[in-house]
Amino acid sequence: MSIPLAYRFMLAGVLFVVIGMLLGLYMGPTQDATLAPVHAHLNLLGWATMMLFGLYYRSDAASAARPLANWQFWIAFVGMILFAVGLTALQLGSQGFEFVVIVGAVISLISMLIFAWTVWQAATRST
Repeated sequence: MSIPLAYRFMLAGVLFVVIGMLLGLYMGPTQDATLAPVHAHLNLLGWATMMLFGLYYRSDAASAARPLANWQFWIAFVGMILFAVGLTALQLGSQGFEFVVIVGAVISLISMLIFAWTVWQAATRST
């Protein structure tokens, strides 16, 4: 069973927001905001961005059919995981994870640049 690209983005967004919400449910009662930056990034970069990517690709089948769109999914997914794991480790005091955060952030940026290119290509293609 192959899940269409748009729904892979949406399912990834749901996965990240569930993790972010569970983290929020932990932080509230414990009054421990140590992982608040992780919570915020899971909800914004993980949920909002991945869901918006999915909604865009659901509305533009021509862009979704391009191989670069599939690459963008995997780049975005891996970037988010690296960023969240690295940031979690850093917030918990493991200073050796700065590089993981940087790599995750750069990979996430690459995903966004691919998306910008995709939207530009769609906006300028002839109908």
